[in-house]
Amino acid sequence: MDFDFESMDRIEKDFSGLFVTLSMTQRKIRELLIEHSDGKVLKGDELVGWLGEIYTKIAVGGYLVDDSFEHDVETATGMAISVKARRGTNSGWTRTSAIPKIEGEDIPTHLMFVHLNEDYVVSDMWLYPWNDLISQERFRKHIVRGNFRSYYMSVNPTRDQRYRVYASNL
Repeated sequence: MDFDFESMDRIEKDFSGLFVTLSMTQRKIRELLIEHSDGKVLKGDELVGWLGEIYTKIAVGGYLVDDSFEHDVETATGMAISVKARRGTNSGWTRTSAIPKIEGEDIPTHLMFVHLNEDYVVSDMWLYPWNDLISQERFRKHIVRGNFRSYYMSVNPTRDQRYRVYASNL
C-alpha cells in the first residue's frame, strides 16, 4: 500500500492556523466554564456535555456532582438530574447518549435533555421525571453485536411538549 503523506502534510498545514485558533478558543471556554463547575472536573473535550450540565445547574438552581454518581446535578429540593445534551439538527439529535442503568436505589429522579443549536446556544430543554420515562417505557436497550451495552431515550419534540421547560425564541 502506498501512502500519500505529502498531501496529508499539505492539508494539515492548510488547516493549522484554524486548528490553533480553535484549540485556544476551546481552552479559554473551558477555563471560563470551570468557574461554574462547582469543583467538578471537566474531563476530555466534551464542550456540548459541559454546557448541558452547567446550563441545567443554572436553570434549576442546583449544583454539579462528581462522576461517581449516576446523575450530574442536584438541587436543594432533592432532585437528582441526569443531563444529556446534543448539538445541531442532524439525524440522531433527539437520542441521548448512553444511560448505564435505569433502575436501582441510586438512579436519578429526572432526566434533562438540552438541545443546542449549531452555535452552542440553547434551543430547547426538556425535563422528564425518571418515573414517567420508566412507566412509559421510554428507555430502550442499546444492543451492539447482540450484546446489551446500555440504555438510551429519545425526545419527541412534538409529543413531549409537557416536558419542555425552555424553548428559545430564535
